[in-house]
Parts: sequence; C-alpha cells; structure tokens
Amino acid sequence: MKLNNNLYSSKKSGENIVKGVGIGAAGGAIVGSILGGIQANKKVKALPIETVEVKIKEPVYETREIGKIPPNQYVPSWPWGSVNNNPTESVYEKFPIKDESGKVVYKEYTQTFQGHGKPVVNYTTQEVKEPIFKGYSQTIWEDIDEYCIKNEYTEKCYQEVKGYWIRFYPKIDYKIIDTYQKPHVKFETGISYLEHILVGGLAGAAIGGIVGGVVAAALTKLSESRQNKK
Repeated sequence: MKLNNNLYSSKKSGENIVKGVGIGAAGGAIVGSILGGIQANKKVKALPIETVEVKIKEPVYETREIGKIPPNQYVPSWPWGSVNNNPTESVYEKFPIKDESGKVVYKEYTQTFQGHGKPVVNYTTQEVKEPIFKGYSQTIWEDIDEYCIKNEYTEKCYQEVKGYWIRFYPKIDYKIIDTYQKPHVKFETGISYLEHILVGGLAGAAIGGIVGGVVAAALTKLSESRQNKK
C-alpha cells in the first residue's frame, strides 16, 4: 500500500512539473518578446538621425458634378405609389485638372524626411484617373411586417409586405489618362525587430520553463511534506 502511494505521488509530482514548465515557458516567451522589441527599439534610437529632401509631384484635382441619380425613396404597397425615376440627386467626383493642351496639371514641392538610419527613396507608379458617369443601378428591399393571430385553440403567424425601400447608386468607370512616380522614404537601420522579438521570446521561454519547473517541483515537494505530516 505504501508503494502505491509513492507511485501516485511521483506521478502527480511529474505532472505538476510539466505544467509548471509549460506555464513558465509561455510567460517567459511573452516577457522575452516584449524585452526583445524594447532592445531593438533602443538600438534604432541610438543611431544618428539623418535627413533627406525629396521632390514630390502630384496631380491637382477639383470636385465636379458628373451626373444625377434618382433620390432614395420608400414606396408603400398600399395605396400603391409610383417610383420616382427622375434623376435629381447630384453625383460628385474628383477630376484631375488639365491645361489648355489637355495635359494633366501637377503641383511640385519639396518635402523633408528625418529618421534613424540610412534614407532610401523608392518610387511607385501611380495612375491618374478620370471618372466617367455610366448611369445608375438600384436595389429594392421589402418592408415586411410580421404578426400573429391567436385564439384559445391555435396561433397563426403571417407576413405582410408594407412597402419597398429603393436605393439608387451611381455607376462610375475610370479612364487612365496619365501616370506619375510617387516617392516612398524608408530609413534602413540594419536592425530587425522581428529577429529581436523571436530571439527574446525563445530565450524567455527557455528561462521561464526552467524557473517554472523548479518552482513547481518545490511547491509539490512542500505540499507532499505537509500531507505526510498529517
């Protein structure tokens, strides 16, 4: 009988240690990841601040009315009303401004960027688009009223269409009329936040697992000692 108790105690002690290692590793990984990110940020902030001036070219836009659509409306099912398809609601879009020769007008200016590390400027091609009104579409939702009639024997429920919600949406296509280069500034530090977070997390998991296992073993031994004294 004593041998069986020892076996049970040993098994329980092992389970507690495994749980302690798991909890300690999880907590250590979280703390280690946070500390790794803080360490990487400190290294970045320690780098000298550099400045770069970039010439920026952007198209100039103005808002114009491109067409009209009917107003959103509610049509009751009784007495039945007619749908107002008269386009009275204005639709506005941004238009790129053109000069007398039909070329897109651009504004150019210089912007200064500052950051820790070596400045690198990359460019992406941007499209200048002109909106073209293509009419409108519509959607219809039924306004349904549900009600029940109940007597001492049965209860019947019904649905009644009270009316219709009608929504109108403009159809707009876009024609590409020009392209330009948009700069993007990035400061390269040579320091990887992800690498520091992963290394910190792994180190924290290892240390946390060891500490968790030791604490679990100590607590289990203390608990068993108190049980034996009873």
